[in-house]
Amino acid sequence: MAKRDDILATATRLFGEHGYHAVGVDRIRDEAEVSKMTLYHHFPGKEALVEAVLEQRHERFMASLNAAVESSSTWETRLRAVFDWHARWFASENFHGCMFLKATEEYAREPASLLALSRRHKAEVKALVEEIIAAQEGVSAPRLARLVQVTLDGMIVNAYLFGPDAVDDAWAALAPLLALDARPLDREGAADWTQP
Repeated sequence: MAKRDDILATATRLFGEHGYHAVGVDRIRDEAEVSKMTLYHHFPGKEALVEAVLEQRHERFMASLNAAVESSSTWETRLRAVFDWHARWFASENFHGCMFLKATEEYAREPASLLALSRRHKAEVKALVEEIIAAQEGVSAPRLARLVQVTLDGMIVNAYLFGPDAVDDAWAALAPLLALDARPLDREGAADWTQP
């Protein structure tokens, strides 16, 4: 399995930095230091490799985000933890935007399996936020969770284009609407979840 892990790690790094179409399997093979036969033994084609990268990315993303949320006790601190977790990700040296949005855009909704992976990822982020918000009395958790999820996606894009500080104004406007502590987002102190 070590070779498969090397291929996945290399592909994740290259796809994250350069996009999916800009990186060929030969480059992945060379940088992972495996033979073409080894690469195709584990992944029968590039789309299978992209799917595996997104599956692994989703699992790591959600495990790390859930761990950050679970360390808090109230709905306010749990929801704040979602935003602080994202802010730390934006400030990490391995932040290159959202690999799910990039995959959806680059593959123009085909194959359907890649679109399904992207939808699943975004739906699980929304579900986590909805679960947190549901603990608050008198709010429409599904609608508010969708607003948070859309805001987080916008923050990802802005942090990628303009740097991690580009989300500060959005946070300052959103925090009071969510009844959260509006102090600046915490960008310090977390390990980089994107690395194995």
